[in-house]
Amino acid sequence: MAPRERKSPEPPKGAPAFMTTWGDMCTLLLCFFVMLLAMSTIDPAKFNVAASSFQNALSGVLESYPSVMITKDILIPRLGGDEQNKRMAVDAALKIREVVRKEGLEDAVKVKVTESGIAVKLSDPIGFDIGESEIKPELIPTLKSICEIINRVPSTQIRVEGHTDDLPIKSYKFPSNWELSSSRALNVVKFMASSGRIEPSRLSAIGYGEYRPLVPNTSVENRKMNRRIEIFVDYLKKDN
Repeated sequence: MAPRERKSPEPPKGAPAFMTTWGDMCTLLLCFFVMLLAMSTIDPAKFNVAASSFQNALSGVLESYPSVMITKDILIPRLGGDEQNKRMAVDAALKIREVVRKEGLEDAVKVKVTESGIAVKLSDPIGFDIGESEIKPELIPTLKSICEIINRVPSTQIRVEGHTDDLPIKSYKFPSNWELSSSRALNVVKFMASSGRIEPSRLSAIGYGEYRPLVPNTSVENRKMNRRIEIFVDYLKKDN
């Protein structure tokens, strides 16, 4: 007769003893992080920008949520905790984007929020003719609108930077690219002061020539990207 198989002992009912301790630890950790979140302060401006960016990513899915045109290059500037200036910088960038969109100049005019305010980049071919420093007529209406938007905050400081590609220039008017880039920046500053009615004490002009390229000057397209004017608007913290 074959030996009878022994039955293995039944395990104790319920979860293993270590699971109780593990569950208690996880619950305590959850409570800890909930308390941290409850005691933290949510930045309203950051929340609004994050919500708007989320809506853009889900465009067509959350149709009931109001859409705001904010793209990836818009960030919240760090302005010493001045939430009003943060909101003004974001609002100005959005308004300039709308003007640029209506003019059909999205490829030539870019705007983003920086750590201290906003930056507007004016690229070829709408800014200047090659080797010239006079503002082209097709840029003037957009530049006037930009001035009107940034002039709504009288405490801002505005810096205009001129940049060229590395193609050498040597003429009686412009002995080098430094003179060319400086002249372009200065003409934009003069336009902003006269036609844009911006207080001249808020304006400054800098020419960098070919020495701060965005991309290597290795092709026609890259040189076109490097020929640009950059307008930096610093939304300074208000004095008490």
